[in-house]
Amino acid sequence: MKFNEFNSKVYNKLGFLTATGGAMVLLALWAFFEASFWFIIPDFFLLILCIFSPNRYKKFFLACILFSLMGISAYFLFTSQYPAVSREILTNTPFINAEMLDKVGRVYSQQGVTAALKQTTTVIPVKVWTFQAVNYNFNFFSYLFLIAISRAIRMFLVCFIFSYLGKRCASLIRKNAVPFLMFYLLLFFIILFYIT
Repeated sequence: MKFNEFNSKVYNKLGFLTATGGAMVLLALWAFFEASFWFIIPDFFLLILCIFSPNRYKKFFLACILFSLMGISAYFLFTSQYPAVSREILTNTPFINAEMLDKVGRVYSQQGVTAALKQTTTVIPVKVWTFQAVNYNFNFFSYLFLIAISRAIRMFLVCFIFSYLGKRCASLIRKNAVPFLMFYLLLFFIILFYIT
């Protein structure tokens, strides 16, 4: 099979998959479970969805932020009830380390719950921020409100920027879907291992 034919098939399959309800369900589950034990941010999948189905970026954003906040809420309540179990899960989650816990603890001790606004400006996963928010006895609603602002801004920017690029660069992406995906995966894993 010629590369162009293979590339075209990959592009068409990705376009079809990102336009189905299955993609939305996967995004919702990804966003929900990233708040507790899944270790890859939903933006990784969100970005692809917005590039290949740019007209649906608002729906992707809403699903991602709503299910992310549901996951954060569930994890906050779970950690409140079962702190030891929660710590065990957290410390055994890939790419989580004691330094992250200490860093968030220091920020919270200095700035209080308002430090949650900084979550998306760091490479520290939200589950670490939530775990420490419980340890510092922060009010659930205050924490959820602030973390919602922080994550909503980031997720909306990801959706908006990559849907814009998906529209503007549609022909380029169509012609180079396979190299684009290979480059994207390589870059993602380099960044993932670098920050951890």
